[in-house]
Amino acid sequence: MMIFEIISTGIFGGIAFKAFLKKGSLLNDSGKIQRIFSLSGLNVKDGKETLTTQLKKKKEYEWGMEYRYKIPYGRSFEDYVKKQHVLESGLSNPRQKITVEDLKALKDVPLDAEIIDNVKSVFTKRMTHKKEIELSFDGMLIIRVYNEPLPTTINWKEAYLKKNTWSVLIGSNRNGDFYHDFDKRKHLIIAGATGGGKSVIMKAIITALTLSKPNDVTFSLIDLKGGPAFARFRNLKQVINFGVDNKEALDILKDIQQKMNEEYKKIVDNGYEDVSEAGIRKRHFIVIDEAADLADDKACMAILTDIVRKGRGAGYYLIYATQYPTAQAVPSQIKRNIPARLCFVLDSSIASTTVLDGSGAERLPEIPGRGIYKEVKQTILQTPYMSNDLIKELIQPYIITKEEKLENAQPKARTNTVTIEAI
Repeated sequence: MMIFEIISTGIFGGIAFKAFLKKGSLLNDSGKIQRIFSLSGLNVKDGKETLTTQLKKKKEYEWGMEYRYKIPYGRSFEDYVKKQHVLESGLSNPRQKITVEDLKALKDVPLDAEIIDNVKSVFTKRMTHKKEIELSFDGMLIIRVYNEPLPTTINWKEAYLKKNTWSVLIGSNRNGDFYHDFDKRKHLIIAGATGGGKSVIMKAIITALTLSKPNDVTFSLIDLKGGPAFARFRNLKQVINFGVDNKEALDILKDIQQKMNEEYKKIVDNGYEDVSEAGIRKRHFIVIDEAADLADDKACMAILTDIVRKGRGAGYYLIYATQYPTAQAVPSQIKRNIPARLCFVLDSSIASTTVLDGSGAERLPEIPGRGIYKEVKQTILQTPYMSNDLIKELIQPYIITKEEKLENAQPKARTNTVTIEAI
């Protein structure tokens, strides 16, 4: 090890010393940010005076640096959000200088025949390191610069399961795990371009709900792409309706609406506000993949509007997913009643605004599972990945034959029938 240190010092010492002498001319992240503000037009001209974004405080954490700025008059937080991709690109530019920290990283390089390639690999990785940032506002502009990016894959594990609840893991980031509680936020809109992670998270939600509430949850699955996303759930005991085209979708929605209205009336007539107050355990989930294909079907959209209005009280919850989020595909009457959204990368700020009521999704990296979850505030997170093989293994105990499904359907008792229970 001593020989290696001497050799590495000889090779890189001169370079590092030269970099050290010139470090005064190099910009640290704070300086880069200030420079980017200026070059991006975020400073404000007031006559002859230039009002700048003033750094008031910076603090180092284990995860990176936090900078707090006073925004000049004439600028808003949204102005900075629009420039987030510019900030990230500027902070992630490959460095041209080797630092002492780079040299320290060589101590873990294995001493073998590939030492030269290993050294090159260390420097390539360190000097082209991409930084991710996060912007927020609490009266001051807060910019967090992270040392490491979010992981590109978070594998689902049993520890994420919240048994006997209606909460499902929606994703994780540096601040922890985020769960969507369907009893608090009854419905959910999911949007994203092909390959972004939309189908993966829907399958994970269906699986997690089945595992956590096997005796209380039922599903109506409508896959308007022909059925591939939900095919593995078709013979799930909890799935009572399965449709793959607009005609089947309309028939299913009509049946759901009739049952929902009957059960909603019973709840109200008994003096309760919703299923939770009435002590009802059952919940029914209507999951629609590629809901945009229903946009021109006035009958379907009228029923869906009724479901998002009354379903919250009757225990009928809608997951409305599309890869084409236009104003027509996600109409205002649907959005108005579904404040919770999960959005993966999209191709334009217009599409992002349709889902999130603001831009941002178009700037997400093209990493499968990277999304923005919005309840009141927006959070960038990585959604959990559940492989098809794992799904098959987890739901196998609940798969029944078609004959068994027919037998179960013979007694004409309504699915998700309301029974007012003592609390």
